[in-house]
Amino acid sequence: MAKTPPNRFKAALAQGRRLFGAWSMSGSPTIAEALGWGGADFVVLDLEHSPTSIHGMLPLLQALDASGAIPVVRMSSHDRIALKHALDLGANTLYFPFVETPEAAAALVDAALYPPHGSRGFSRMNRASRYLAYEDYGPTAHEDVVLIPQLESAQAIARAGEIAAVPGVGAVFVGPGDLAVSLGLMGQIGHPEVRALMAQAAKAARTVGKACGTVLGDAESAAWAFSVGYQFVSISNDMATIAAGARAQQAETRRLVEGLAPLSN
Repeated sequence: MAKTPPNRFKAALAQGRRLFGAWSMSGSPTIAEALGWGGADFVVLDLEHSPTSIHGMLPLLQALDASGAIPVVRMSSHDRIALKHALDLGANTLYFPFVETPEAAAALVDAALYPPHGSRGFSRMNRASRYLAYEDYGPTAHEDVVLIPQLESAQAIARAGEIAAVPGVGAVFVGPGDLAVSLGLMGQIGHPEVRALMAQAAKAARTVGKACGTVLGDAESAAWAFSVGYQFVSISNDMATIAAGARAQQAETRRLVEGLAPLSN
């Protein structure tokens, strides 16, 4: 019998390490595995804005295990049953969309932890315990779960410190896209007003001893986030990278062919 291994994401945050992430929206285990082998410390499996459902998560987790990258799951909702399902499948670092209050964060903690720490329904025969191979899984499960509320509005940012300070919250995450929309700045995630609030959130989280993370579209923006106190940052996503690469290849090929003589019949 084996002991449950520690949550590597949680350990890295506690050590003060900066974590560089990738983001999977394709739902493809092959692409998720490639992202892991591409050098990412962690890969976010997005269930909120992708074709992937909770039922398609297992092969993605297995693919990342093969690569060594840490899996982080972005849940699509605060649903208690879906949360329990994700934990049973062995996902123990989870993002949650649109957490606006400390009370909402506390409800997620309650749903995620076994009694007496919370009210999660109990099961030992699951992938999280590696089908009973981890003999201590039940009693120690609460130590390895990392719950990360997403702050996605100006109202949530204003309460960032309170939300981060909720017992059982492991870190907070700022969603720049929705934050920009909440400010009437759709698509302008680099706008000074958006960036000011993002910096404010990181400072508030660090004041209460919690890390803050985000996702941004390019390396320069990610470096900015690290410079203002973010500890874990994902860069772009698999579909954006593939689509941008495909567009660039098509445009370059068309440019090179423009000067050729017309085909004759």
